[in-house]
Amino acid sequence: MTTAVLSLGSQRKTMCCIGLVMAGGIFGTAGFGHAQQTKSAKPAAKKDIAIRKMQPADVAELPAAFVEKLNSRGCAIPQFGEVGRSGATTGGPTNVIHGEFARHGQEDWAVLCSKGGSSTIVIFWGKTTACPASLARLEDAHYLKRGADKKMRYSRSIRALGKSELGDRAGIAGLKDFSHQGIDDRFVGKSSAFFYCSGGKWKIFPGKDSSSE
Repeated sequence: MTTAVLSLGSQRKTMCCIGLVMAGGIFGTAGFGHAQQTKSAKPAAKKDIAIRKMQPADVAELPAAFVEKLNSRGCAIPQFGEVGRSGATTGGPTNVIHGEFARHGQEDWAVLCSKGGSSTIVIFWGKTTACPASLARLEDAHYLKRGADKKMRYSRSIRALGKSELGDRAGIAGLKDFSHQGIDDRFVGKSSAFFYCSGGKWKIFPGKDSSSE
């Protein structure tokens, strides 16, 4: 069985559900993600308010130039975990990551940028890189999930993954090897999509996620 790998030239219009991916199937055209986007879909204001968010300037580790870029876009960073609680989760801010997303030895940063009820993965390249600096715009409301304790949580989470975590999945994805890291975009406990910058384009294939945190 093989899994098709497609380029993400631009993230527009319909986002295909990763759960629909079948062995030997093709994802469709240019838009992918965990939820289906619709032109008229706008989450209720109360749901958007319920999601805990941080301002870029409050994340001390972020490069100043990246903070400026995020502020100019009007970004806030949605925090994974229980809604309605102030501050970041234990262990520091969530949905703020860094890694070698373009090539080995180059440090890049990525955050979830929430604006207008949707979040986009925004990347700050350490050096000029051909891959787009943003991808996977999806509605925040889709990721609100009620746990067994009846508490509502924002459940979208990004993380950096590399060869040591991905094992033999390069061959399955049709790539020769993982020479650097990629971005794993999770709907925690449900599904995930793995984005890998290669040849100036983002490639995507199903990730693995059965974790609850």
